[in-house]
Amino acid sequence: MEKTCPYCGTALPEHAVFCPYCARSINRRIRKKAPRHISFRFLRTILISFLVLASITGIYLAAAPKTYDGMGELTYTDSDGTYQILTNVSSNPFYPMAEIPQDAGEREQYHFPLRLYINHKDSGTDASGIFLQKVEKAALQAVPPGDAKSQVQVSGPISQKNSFPGTALISYVNFNKECASPTQLIWTLTMENGDTLRLRTNLVITPIHTHHYNSKNADLSDSAALQALIDRLAKESDSKDAINITLPAVTYTEPVVLWGRSFHLIGSEENGKQTTFTAGVQLRPAVPYQGWISQFTGIHFAGDGTGVGLSAANRVWIQNCRFSNWNTAVLNDGDAWVNTFNCIFEGNETGLYINSTSSNSSDTRFTGNTFHRNQTAVVLESIPTRAEMNFDDCVFEDNRIDIDNRCQQALGISHAVFQ
Repeated sequence: MEKTCPYCGTALPEHAVFCPYCARSINRRIRKKAPRHISFRFLRTILISFLVLASITGIYLAAAPKTYDGMGELTYTDSDGTYQILTNVSSNPFYPMAEIPQDAGEREQYHFPLRLYINHKDSGTDASGIFLQKVEKAALQAVPPGDAKSQVQVSGPISQKNSFPGTALISYVNFNKECASPTQLIWTLTMENGDTLRLRTNLVITPIHTHHYNSKNADLSDSAALQALIDRLAKESDSKDAINITLPAVTYTEPVVLWGRSFHLIGSEENGKQTTFTAGVQLRPAVPYQGWISQFTGIHFAGDGTGVGLSAANRVWIQNCRFSNWNTAVLNDGDAWVNTFNCIFEGNETGLYINSTSSNSSDTRFTGNTFHRNQTAVVLESIPTRAEMNFDDCVFEDNRIDIDNRCQQALGISHAVFQ
């Protein structure tokens, strides 16, 4: 085989590398470039630039807003220190609750104050004052699991240190037994530096059954019959169930004792008569403590100038009741707590006497009551909470002593009337 010279066109052998006719090489030469030398100064510049860029990136990432998330509690640190932030329904500022159990019966709505505490991590002291100055916005959100016909409702966070000492914020949570469970309650604190703090807890709602008793399905004719029903229900009923007993308009002349569970006694009026107790009612303590809350609604406790109208050694709510002519109308003693709403106390030696050591005094409202012609309307011997006792819309009239505040408890009386 032959090839031709690319310069003169002469035919040459296949492996020829030189043309004898034009005296030129016919091999293509590749000129190699000499390696470029990179100077030390250039390398140093590149290295310094990289370090500067890395430093800037690190500073940016350190200063960039962060998101913190916790169940029940979280820890947050800034230039002023380290904080413990927690939520619960307790007066204990160091007790985080990742789950809040609540029972719900037939009432249209139940509610409780959800509390937010902020403590200095090292000392345990209240840090809410300095911390809230750094908070741009605070919110509480209720997030149900999926689609729910009835959803938990929450109020906007507010500060109520008088009623809930030590708290940073509280928000009222409203629910009923139809609400989806568990519903996640999420505190969100947006800080002025851009950080976001999310604190979560699960509200677990347990529907409870309500059993109704009245004169049509139970013997409620006198004290012995009522006591027999109470004794039977204390032994046989599930303590989580609600027991409502609507009493006829009769007078119960022997002492009645509630024990073993909570009861709701509801009075009635007929032909000018009203459900009346003349020998008093006692609530025995639950040992160990069970969290039961008994209720009395629309009942007249009529005494003879001696004895105790209602002796509470367990938690009790009293609504729209009348207490007249007792040595002590309502006695709250020991590990118990009582609340009275829209009640009348008249002609008693002592209307309301509180000497409580209970750690479950979460509600300090005593609103809408009328204290008339008592020797002493209210005696506060011992109160186990620093929270303000709220006597809004109460009327104190013609009492020798309106409030005997022996324990120097904080009082909310600016909306009470003294005559």
